[in-house]
Amino acid sequence: MEERDVLNAWRNLFRGNTATPETLAKAEELLGGLSGESPLHIRLASELRELTDGPPVPKKRKRVSRSAT
Repeated sequence: MEERDVLNAWRNLFRGNTATPETLAKAEELLGGLSGESPLHIRLASELRELTDGPPVPKKRKRVSRSAT
């Protein structure tokens, strides 16, 4: 499968769908068809990690209490 075909299949896989175990398994299969050194493989692997791990949670900032003077 060519990179263009993988990219189209990837887009169709996640278009409007939530990440289910089935879609994640299909995504893994698509990645398996690409060379590990391929920039597309690296990008899609990163996207897949974000889908499985979730977005990073921002740290809460401490509130500084300001007393009226």
